[in-house]
Amino acid sequence: MNLDYSLLGASDCKEYRHPQEVMRALGIAYQHATPQSIADAWWFWNCENVPPELPPYLRELKVKPLDAIGYGLSKEMAEAIVNAARR
Repeated sequence: MNLDYSLLGASDCKEYRHPQEVMRALGIAYQHATPQSIADAWWFWNCENVPPELPPYLRELKVKPLDAIGYGLSKEMAEAIVNAARR
């Protein structure tokens, strides 16, 4: 599962820790994190140990890794994310 972390949504919920720190506190492991400054978000790829209920500022990411090439992912990293998800 890939997750989209909204910085604005987190701020609205009074969550001011770094997104990677929040993911660690939730027990979520991920393959790669991609900051999205233009969207005030972070994208977390191939997440594991995702709890059934997530905070409102954390939701499933609809963007596919290959569509994110040039938006924080290189072609090589996007392919690595896709290949790891297939395993």
